Amino acid sequence: MLDWKKVILILGAMICVVLLYILPTPNSKYREVTINTGAAAESSAGTPEEKVAKALEIIQGGGAPMQGIQLLLEVVEEEPNNVEALYYLGDFSMKTGQYQKAEERFSKLVEIQPTNDRFWYMLAQSQEMGGNKGNALNSYQAFLKFGKDSIILETVRKKIEELKK
Repeated sequence: MLDWKKVILILGAMICVVLLYILPTPNSKYREVTINTGAAAESSAGTPEEKVAKALEIIQGGGAPMQGIQLLLEVVEEEPNNVEALYYLGDFSMKTGQYQKAEERFSKLVEIQPTNDRFWYMLAQSQEMGGNKGNALNSYQAFLKFGKDSIILETVRKKIEELKK
């Protein structure tokens, strides 16, 4: 006699194997990225927007992060006030613990867009994490002028009180 539970179990396992085989994996984009040691030759073509998009694709897709960072640096070299490239360079600097570089980039962004609350917040965080508490306090206070999110505003007010102690 045929045991239907076993048949269903075997069919389910076979379907799972097939699905796992054909579905993309988290590293599938990595396989599509060609690692080119001469990144400058490949990156020299394209608009700054295309270079930023390519850099993010490389970095977030599991490719060689330094290749993506190099593209962003090229964009900033061509256009020193490119907000998107500066922001991502600052963000990646924060993620890698390079707080002084992050502070430089977010300071530049605050110069370019002085009413952008996100840039003030990121500047304050980079200053605080880098041990520059006095400047962080000033940047958090500047954030209060432009911030819109009430939850973040309350968090920043508490942070300011902590830094004043």
